[in-house]
Amino acid sequence: MSDIEEYYKTEELPLALVIAGLKEIEAHGLADFSLRRVATSCGVSCAAPYRHFKNKSELILAVIAYVNSQWELLAEQIVQSCADTRRALIELCIANIRFWTANPNFRHIMLIDDSELDERQRSEKAGMYRQTKSLISKFCLEQGINDSAREQMVFLSHSAIYGATQMLGSGEMENTPESYAMIRACLERIFS
Repeated sequence: MSDIEEYYKTEELPLALVIAGLKEIEAHGLADFSLRRVATSCGVSCAAPYRHFKNKSELILAVIAYVNSQWELLAEQIVQSCADTRRALIELCIANIRFWTANPNFRHIMLIDDSELDERQRSEKAGMYRQTKSLISKFCLEQGINDSAREQMVFLSHSAIYGATQMLGSGEMENTPESYAMIRACLERIFS
C-alpha cells in the first residue's frame, strides 16, 4: 500500500482538505474556489475530496464550521470565566477581535459576502456571533432594555469587532495594549 493510499484511510485527510480549503478561499475567494487545487495542495487525486465531501459546497461548509469551532472553544472559556453578563460581553468582543487579528487567514471567512453562500453556509457563518447575540439578549433582559436598543447593541458590537479587526489587521491601528484599552472603553460605552 502506498503512502497516499494509507493517507486516504486516516482521519487526517478531511482536516487537511479543510485547511487547504481555507487557504484556497484566502487565495482565490469563493468565486474561483477549486477542489482540484485543494486536492493538489494536499498531494492527493482530484477524486479524493469527494470521498469526504459531497461537493464543493460541502467542503466550504466544513471550512466555515472549522473556523467556528476554533472560535467557540475560546468563547466558551471566556463566558464561563466571567461572573457577570456585561463583563462577559466586553471580554467576548475583545477576544473576538484578538481571534480574528491573530488568525488573518480566518478573516476571509468573516468577510465573505453572504450572497455568495448557500443557506447552510450562511447559517454556519452566522454562528460566529451566536454567543455574542445570546449574551446581549441576556444582558438586555437583566437590564430591562427594549428590543430596539438590543438591536443597536448588536449592530454596534459587531461593527466594533469588524472595524477594529480590519484596522488592526491592516496596520491602520497599532496592535498595542493602548489600542485594546481604547477598544475596551468603546465597548464599555456600548454596554453601559
